[in-house]
Amino acid sequence: MIKTRLAGHAQSHFDLQCAAMGEARRKREAVLNGPCPCSSGKTARLCCFNGQGWHKPSAVLGLKALPATGRVEKCYMKELGSCFPPISAEHIISDSVCRVLMGDGEFSISGVPWLEAGETKIMPPLQTKCLCTKHNSALSPLDASAHYFFASLKSYLEHDAGSRHAILSGHDLERWILKTAKAAAVSRNLARGRERLSGAFSRDEAILDMLDDPRHWSEGAGLYCTMNTGDIAENTPRFQFQPLTDEHDEIKAWRSTSWAFASSCCSKRLI
Repeated sequence: MIKTRLAGHAQSHFDLQCAAMGEARRKREAVLNGPCPCSSGKTARLCCFNGQGWHKPSAVLGLKALPATGRVEKCYMKELGSCFPPISAEHIISDSVCRVLMGDGEFSISGVPWLEAGETKIMPPLQTKCLCTKHNSALSPLDASAHYFFASLKSYLEHDAGSRHAILSGHDLERWILKTAKAAAVSRNLARGRERLSGAFSRDEAILDMLDDPRHWSEGAGLYCTMNTGDIAENTPRFQFQPLTDEHDEIKAWRSTSWAFASSCCSKRLI
């Protein structure tokens, strides 16, 4: 009698385990057969899930592989010899990112050298003529990655926190920040105090390589979250950036804050 009761209890426990394992397997299959959280439109098992875990490959820009067509002097990629005119109106901060930040509101700017200290001006998102049509288009995958990052961050903070996942390439986000820094620098919109910076980077000769391929980033270079556990930050739809310079006033790193996320991006190891 005792043996029968114990056997029945063990069988019941085994059935519960099987049911739990079956439910976990069904949930896993639903995720893998569902849309990939990178927003590619593909199913997850055919996109960013490699059988062991999740990984979003970085975008292949192929800047060095573009066919030679000539130079457009105002394009900061002219040394590649693959420019195609005309010079385009490049948004310093990607237009799609600005639209996420603006929402139903307006775009305002402050802290640039052509405004008075403490002055804020409502205006369209800043543009500058620093890239030819071809090279502006070649960098568009980085704009798309940044848009997805900011849109997801906004959604989590304002609407559906904890109810979905998003995945993107950190290398693409790093390169977008470098692209933004380069556009702000060459347009002379950066200053230390009230004095405009020259726009030179401490590794200016490496910028194009770093934009083209994340493997050209030196060890220790990249995007770092500068917040500590327990830090409290104000949640506002804002993108702030500040260049960090060396003794020659050349840009060596970039500090940015968006919503409640603070980060720094450096082009080489700083410590």
